[in-house]
Amino acid sequence: MPIYEYHCEKCDATFEQITFRGDEEDVCCPTCGGKEVKRLMSASRFMGASGLGSCATGSTSGFS
Repeated sequence: MPIYEYHCEKCDATFEQITFRGDEEDVCCPTCGGKEVKRLMSASRFMGASGLGSCATGSTSGFS
């Protein structure tokens, strides 16, 4: 499930919310109820076959 991070322009709160395609216009701030929110760029993490953040087994250290 996609969890996105948002920032409220009205009250300056930052929050996370599970949002599906088409539901983005329905996102409102849980602190003040404002609809003036912007989705933030977030770093993604994933679990690969050989552990957290890895993509391929046998890849050179620091690269995946």
